[in-house]
Amino acid sequence: MTQLALAKDAVDVAGLAPKSERRLRIGIVFGSDFQGNPPGGGQPTIEIFLKYAQKRNYDIWLLGMSTRPEEPVGRPSNRKIYGREYPFVPLFHFDAKRYANRKPLIPLRLQALWGYLRQKHVVSSLEFDLLYLHAPEALPFLWNKSQPVLYHIHGTQESAAEYSRYPIFKTHLFSYPYRAWVGSILQRADEFIVIDQESYDLYTRRIPKKKDRFHLLPTAIDVEQFRRIPDLNRSQARRSLGVPDQGKMVLYVGRLSWKKGVDLLLRAFSTLQQAQPDAFLAVAGDGEDRAALEGLASELNIASRVFFLGQVPHLPAPQLPILFNCADVSVVASFHESLALVITEALACGVPVVSTPVGIAPAVIRDGITGYLVQSREPSEMADRILRVIRDNAYLPDQCVEVAQPYAETSKHICGVIDAMSQGIHGH
Repeated sequence: MTQLALAKDAVDVAGLAPKSERRLRIGIVFGSDFQGNPPGGGQPTIEIFLKYAQKRNYDIWLLGMSTRPEEPVGRPSNRKIYGREYPFVPLFHFDAKRYANRKPLIPLRLQALWGYLRQKHVVSSLEFDLLYLHAPEALPFLWNKSQPVLYHIHGTQESAAEYSRYPIFKTHLFSYPYRAWVGSILQRADEFIVIDQESYDLYTRRIPKKKDRFHLLPTAIDVEQFRRIPDLNRSQARRSLGVPDQGKMVLYVGRLSWKKGVDLLLRAFSTLQQAQPDAFLAVAGDGEDRAALEGLASELNIASRVFFLGQVPHLPAPQLPILFNCADVSVVASFHESLALVITEALACGVPVVSTPVGIAPAVIRDGITGYLVQSREPSEMADRILRVIRDNAYLPDQCVEVAQPYAETSKHICGVIDAMSQGIHGH
């Protein structure tokens, strides 16, 4: 049986009513398995949107990648998110286990692009009323499109190329056609969600005639999950996570990739550990730089106080909120971030953040109140700011929580954008 036939069978099995009688059918295209691969802020964005979308008159399909052999490309299965099951159709396969801690020979985005090109007919056969696309590799779905398209911009596309793990993407040879590629998306999509002011300013300046179609909506956090847990037994919870039950816990959450600057954090921790011997560093995440970072920890003679936890499941699993509640400070050392969702997640748990001035950090970090901004990439400055938090208690937990609250429901407004778009669909 062909993949096209399988996809059509999925429609029949789902028992969907004729197009004129059923709910708004939305296809979300994202290069993910919707189970945490690859890690990053994209999946939480979709998860929180789905939470609010449950109350809307939507039929939502998830279209992404398979990471398991038992989930063949083009063969419908399902994903359960926030207690609800969604039809899921993988459009390409990626061996996430094999490449958990090293970069693939062929970039994931190119694999996604090839998969989208090959499976475009499958998506067309599902006759979506609206496509909700994420990332530039989804451009093929804008060619000869037959339905409105909402495009979600997760930070400036140019910065994604600039900080790529692949040198070819940083060259001028790549930048010119890539800008044209992004320009084609901007011309063809109908409405846009942008998560940061930098992207909003850049693209509304580039396409001024569409300015009213750009919606600045930072990625939301689920404050029902990311919150202070006053009755948490921290010692017991720490032991369950595989870290010491006593001492000051410095936490890093994110990909182990050079863009994230984890080496700076290790060097800073080496300095602060001399002043605060009971401190330890928990590193939650995986990536191609893990082996090198473990080697650096050994070189700095701090390996016994640095705990590499691997990838921690995101929501709705409870581990990440518990991890934040076990920490005394969360640290971001990145060179560049569009948003840095981890900052608001930590703050919502009452945990102060020490961060480089990236993404949302300058807007929510107030020195001595919700953490500290570090202005240089000198380990001594970062070590000093972390020490001010864990040794001097230079922060206010209630203020940390308060500053995160405005980011609790921003994803709800995506539903409003879709509802407005659907009026045009129904009008025709």
